[in-house]
Amino acid sequence: MKTVTRINPPGTEIIYKNFKFSQAAVCDGVVEVAGQVGLAADFSVPDDIRTQARNAFTNLKNILEAAGSDLGHVMHLTQYFTSIADVRAVDEVFAEFFPDNYPARTVVQVVALVMPQLKLEVQARAVVKE
Repeated sequence: MKTVTRINPPGTEIIYKNFKFSQAAVCDGVVEVAGQVGLAADFSVPDDIRTQARNAFTNLKNILEAAGSDLGHVMHLTQYFTSIADVRAVDEVFAEFFPDNYPARTVVQVVALVMPQLKLEVQARAVVKE
């Protein structure tokens, strides 16, 4: 039987308990990261899409590191937008976190995210660093 390890770094306990999900799960060297949103460390939501994107990618980076991976080991990234018009602005921030060796990527527009003020959610699949 395969073992699945749940990843919930310090500071994410409230998410695990209130929303009933782990930040990531690892099995056989693959890291599945739950959707990361633009929440700041204090759980506030900034209005600006670039700031939300920077927060989401920072949250993703922190979760990956807690799982034994990093942004360089991301295989696939899915981005969910409430407005597809925000893609170019988020691409600018994306380039700060992924300057080259881009992961496979899917971009989708959705009607809404879990909180009405959220504009972006980022989900990833990565491999554990060797």
